[in-house]
Amino acid sequence: MTRVDIVYGGQQYSLGGRSIESIQAEVDAAVLSDAPYWMRVNSGGGRFEDAFLLIAPGIPFAMLRVKGDNGDDIDLDVDGVFNQDVL
Repeated sequence: MTRVDIVYGGQQYSLGGRSIESIQAEVDAAVLSDAPYWMRVNSGGGRFEDAFLLIAPGIPFAMLRVKGDNGDDIDLDVDGVFNQDVL
């Protein structure tokens, strides 16, 4: 699985096991729904802590595909922890 970092409000968050395309689709649907939408993300560095980001028109939201030292996407195991065999 891959990890996508999200920059929101000057802070960095992450989502594991999701593609940028699936997150884009979720954000697009939220913005087009014309209703407040809260996206659950991880705010912890090394340990998972839920954070909820308000997705609405006019709120800056950036996504970054996380790459390893070799340029490949970082792989995560099922729990969202770095897979040491891959790194």
